[in-house]
Amino acid sequence: MSLTAEQCEDFWAKADANGDGQLTIQELARAVRKYHSDISDKDCASMFCGLDKDGNKKITKQEFLEEMREKPKRGDRLCSLFKEYDANGDGTLSRDEVRKLIVECFKGKDPDEILEEFLKYTDTSGDGLVSLEEFRAFFG
Repeated sequence: MSLTAEQCEDFWAKADANGDGQLTIQELARAVRKYHSDISDKDCASMFCGLDKDGNKKITKQEFLEEMREKPKRGDRLCSLFKEYDANGDGTLSRDEVRKLIVECFKGKDPDEILEEFLKYTDTSGDGLVSLEEFRAFFG
């Protein structure tokens, strides 16, 4: 989720239903489902954990706003990383291109083991390639 400053304030006002300055996982899920009714409980939980930086099971407004400011920067870095390993420039990462990325990023680990897991979760279309959208969704 990447929002403008105004959208962040609006979202927060709607999400913080009891006005206590914190979001529970239930409040976050209700608010997100107003925009994305088909989001799964698992995805809501993942989003919550990503926002709850101090692990206290509550999201403060500061945690929320910091993440919303950081997310576009992270998206730009992911796009640059993707392009760096898209050797043939076709807009997808082949198995070999993904393997090169894994070897570089996971030094000392078995790249083939990581490759299989990575592809299992990123190649959601099942075409044997990882598109930029799939790549960003995995890390997003």
